[in-house]
Amino acid sequence: MFTFPADPQATFDERAPQFAAWGIPRDLIARARADIHDMWGTGPGGWVPVWASHAERAERDGAWLRAALLWGAARFPTLATEERQAALERQIAAYRRVRFPVRFERRALEVPYGDGTTPVPVHLFERNHGRRRGVLVLSGGVDTWKVELHRLAVTTARATGLLVAALDIPGTGESRLPLDRDGDRVLAGVIAALRETYAVPVGYLGLSFGGHWAAKLAMLGDVDAAVDIGGPTGLADDPVDVLNLPYGMAGIVGNAMGLDAPPAPDEVPKLLERFSLRHLAERPGTTPLLAVNGAHDQYIPRGDTTGLARRPRTTVWIVRDATHCAPERLRPLVVGAWGWLLARLAPERPAVRLAEPLLTAPVRRLLAA
Repeated sequence: MFTFPADPQATFDERAPQFAAWGIPRDLIARARADIHDMWGTGPGGWVPVWASHAERAERDGAWLRAALLWGAARFPTLATEERQAALERQIAAYRRVRFPVRFERRALEVPYGDGTTPVPVHLFERNHGRRRGVLVLSGGVDTWKVELHRLAVTTARATGLLVAALDIPGTGESRLPLDRDGDRVLAGVIAALRETYAVPVGYLGLSFGGHWAAKLAMLGDVDAAVDIGGPTGLADDPVDVLNLPYGMAGIVGNAMGLDAPPAPDEVPKLLERFSLRHLAERPGTTPLLAVNGAHDQYIPRGDTTGLARRPRTTVWIVRDATHCAPERLRPLVVGAWGWLLARLAPERPAVRLAEPLLTAPVRRLLAA
């Protein structure tokens, strides 16, 4: 683990809307921004101490969900310092005390990995009434983890009737493994366990690097349907300039991979090759895949998404006037993804098939030509 150059004000420029989307009040974000001037320090203007002060106040008020989200901001963007590791522990402790509007269970699944197993903590969300239509595994990327996806998990469970299983991808959160090319085997183990337990189709929705795993799981046939939102795939003609990615992303990815320092320039091509899906893209497959991204992604080239169109049973949406993962159009995008997923996870239900064009219509009006 290592720290890296990161300007906290530039981080707020990019991530303040994301923090608000998690559920952190905008006035708290503004106050934190005004007080923070050091990304890694532990003094009064340090990133962790300022966010921690707000989280502790929320705990004293009994606002446990707000506290958990604020601890998520405190541990952001990596666990490169002891203070951030402690913040993650405080986040999990606070989240255990949240009162949920849906049925909730925290479960640790032991899944095969290497010569043994590895624990994968999973947060399960299910609406209080109605038949279960399937299971949807939900994950973020290298800096947005399962607790930060609380809003998306709850609204998805309530709106779709899917059992939502939120988890941290390898290299993040509570995972004990680094980010590496075989991370899909851990996720496939979770999918297999959920399929065995519930005996229903299992889908996967991944954002950012989670989208990489969604695409790979679909290509390998480990999942019944998958949605890749902003996932890097290595399919573009021009490789990603990893060391010059904005907002400290190279450091964030390096920490997820368990490195002790940023990779040297001559090491980058080998690292990119480890995660390229080019060798799988031409493989015949039957698992439906929806690949989505903004037209102006600041991290990955458009070809990483549009290149998936050559794969059978793959739909590509490029959202105009939007950036990485299209957060500017998140609501219609998520609703459209719900419609697309339900039509593939529960196709035997006529109402679901009829709903797909209605639910996808708003986002289709936003797609680039």
